[in-house]
Amino acid sequence: MSRKIKKEIRINENGSKVFNALVTPNLIKEWWGASQAIVVPDEDGVFALSWGDNPDKADYIAAATISEFKPHVKLTLSDYTYLSENEYLPFKAKFKVKFRIECETNYCVLKLEHSGFPNKSQADKFYSDCDTGWDESLESLKNLVEKENILAYS
Repeated sequence: MSRKIKKEIRINENGSKVFNALVTPNLIKEWWGASQAIVVPDEDGVFALSWGDNPDKADYIAAATISEFKPHVKLTLSDYTYLSENEYLPFKAKFKVKFRIECETNYCVLKLEHSGFPNKSQADKFYSDCDTGWDESLESLKNLVEKENILAYS
């Protein structure tokens, strides 16, 4: 058994601009606070981020495969590799992050599901940190998309 985090946030912008913020490295760096971002925006593409001041020894690294890629609608990241200070997590996990965009006339709802957290005590803090981190990151994404003149994803 595993745990998952589910979140959603209303963004007063169109789905194309929301999706663009999910797959554009410079925008990801802004809303997610990453220092480096590499994205190959396509199914079976690469999604890799790092955090920290020293690119040779990052504080955190998260790399995944883009397993679903449907512009303006959905993005799924799977087959994660995650390192903290060049160390793997102290537990096994099969993380998957799903972003779903559902739009109405004047706004979109971005739905997030981050699954694969094991029900083991050594994963509790990481799960809790991710839960809090997603609240902060999604609010930051909302603020960026609503305030900046982001181009629509083509």
